[in-house]
Amino acid sequence: MDRYMKWAGIVMALAGLLMLTRMVPIFAILPDDMAFPPKAPMDIIRLAEVAGLHWQLSHAMGLSAMLLFTMGYWLHAKILANVGSRRVGAAAAVTATIAFGLFAIALVIDGFQLPAAINAYTSGEGRPVVSLEDIISTHELALSFFTPGIFLMFAAIVVLSSRMLHRRIHSRWLGVVGQVIAFAAITAFLFGSTGPNWDNLRVGGLAIMAAFLWHLLVGLRAMLTSNGPGRNQAIAR
Repeated sequence: MDRYMKWAGIVMALAGLLMLTRMVPIFAILPDDMAFPPKAPMDIIRLAEVAGLHWQLSHAMGLSAMLLFTMGYWLHAKILANVGSRRVGAAAAVTATIAFGLFAIALVIDGFQLPAAINAYTSGEGRPVVSLEDIISTHELALSFFTPGIFLMFAAIVVLSSRMLHRRIHSRWLGVVGQVIAFAAITAFLFGSTGPNWDNLRVGGLAIMAAFLWHLLVGLRAMLTSNGPGRNQAIAR
């Protein structure tokens, strides 16, 4: 089990780190007079133009993280199967796969399809001609995948952290923190406090960043966990 635990830790920690830092390329070039996230369509167009390749870099970092998160959950499912929680581990992994799959689709649309449409719109080239409504529709399409993806990510956290609460894996304090973050985020979303697409940075954005930090901590914990011969130390004490 050592190798599963080690790799689960590496991929989960790396994914969390990528998501915590992926907006750095965007913030590095964000104009002083522009709010984030941009609200108006013309602000989105302006930001994409100013960002240039920074935009694609940020979204590529996110796509890499989605793959790593998914791998991390399936590796944790394997670990949980070895400590008698096969169904719970599989449920967490399946939920996470759907969540990060939806998030990945949103990143592809927003990170690559949207800049291409913006470039066609501003240059006036290409057939059919791209309109401002097309830009808006493309961005809204990305959000239609992003919003449920984030919601399901918190559901996956609830399932995975429940095994930590029951001392099946890692440590109980990580389970408590995961449950608090996830239930607070889900409750805030259902009451509309996060914004319609998790775009209220003071609530939705904070909850999302807390979730990525939690995954980073889970990864670090897994990297530090060792299983000696004949002794199952995956069960947290």
